[in-house]
Amino acid sequence: MVMYLNNRGMCIVCFECPEDGFQLIKHHVKYYPEVIAFVHHKCHESIHFEGKRPDLIQYQPADSRKFYASQHSKKGKALEDM
Repeated sequence: MVMYLNNRGMCIVCFECPEDGFQLIKHHVKYYPEVIAFVHHKCHESIHFEGKRPDLIQYQPADSRKFYASQHSKKGKALEDM
């Protein structure tokens, strides 16, 4: 089950609302179990490239590759079952 730390109404990094015409994006805090925070794109970049909010990265580098590989294989399996 996915756990969400906030909703799409306010960024968990800067505590601002989404800009007009844009939505907040999902940021994985953890992959196993899946924990997601909604953030602005610029705030997402600040998490990954500027070290802002290090508490919002609670995974090992291999976790993301493993997670997305499993998601890709699940989609392929679903298409095969059709």
